[in-house]
Amino acid sequence: MTTVLDAPAAVAAPVMTVFTADIVETVGMFARIAVLLNPYDVRHLSLCLEASTLRIVVAGNGFDAGRVAARLEKVIGVLDVTVS
Repeated sequence: MTTVLDAPAAVAAPVMTVFTADIVETVGMFARIAVLLNPYDVRHLSLCLEASTLRIVVAGNGFDAGRVAARLEKVIGVLDVTVS
């Protein structure tokens, strides 16, 4: 005896809604950070929106890294500053 199976019904693709917005906060964030880091030799400042990370490279060692980290944590939107 041969059994015939029907092909499964096609599964409808899920509905996707895409939201797009202009971001103003990052510009303000960069301005606030630039003012805080003005006395230091900043070589690299980048913001990754995908990973939600901010990376700052400061040249030299004649400053208190803990103090700079504490100042950065006071900027609205900056969380959990680590120093390496």
